[in-house]
Amino acid sequence: MIGAASTVFDQAGYERATLSAISEHAQVTKGALFFHFAAKADLARAVQAEACATSGAALAKLARRETPAFETATAMAHALVGLLETDLTVRAGARLAQEIRTPDDPSLHCHSNWLGALHGILGRARSDGSLLPEVDVRTAAVLMLSMITGTTALPRLPAPRSPREPAGIWLTRMLQLTRPSLSALPPG
Repeated sequence: MIGAASTVFDQAGYERATLSAISEHAQVTKGALFFHFAAKADLARAVQAEACATSGAALAKLARRETPAFETATAMAHALVGLLETDLTVRAGARLAQEIRTPDDPSLHCHSNWLGALHGILGRARSDGSLLPEVDVRTAAVLMLSMITGTTALPRLPAPRSPREPAGIWLTRMLQLTRPSLSALPPG
């Protein structure tokens, strides 16, 4: 049911998504859907929680790498872009976090979690010298999150202005432009 809800929320957004469309996509009756989720908001929270858990696990795995922390930060950015391109639940959860008022429950707000992970790894980059000393960690984390969300929004732009290349390629280009301002490490 979460997969079906993710599909509908991703395609229609929270307001236009209906429980009828979700139950039809899940191939269950509305009664079966209501047995598990009393309201659309409950289903949206389940999608958001799953999205945060999936993306959080990927970031935690990367955070354990023993490479310069700035390299880990760029790997995290690429991993998130990859998840947003390929994982329907992560993409829907991120969209829901932007569209509906999310309580201060961090398990429901992907962007907040991602910003925290980026801030943490860039703090480590400051400590290990892979982030330039004059760079503000918080600003660098916000910049990276903006690049992640910006590149994944490009495919949703109407043609002909929408670049048709994958978001990962755009992220690589953006990181190449910004890297000299953030890190003295050679591109790798």
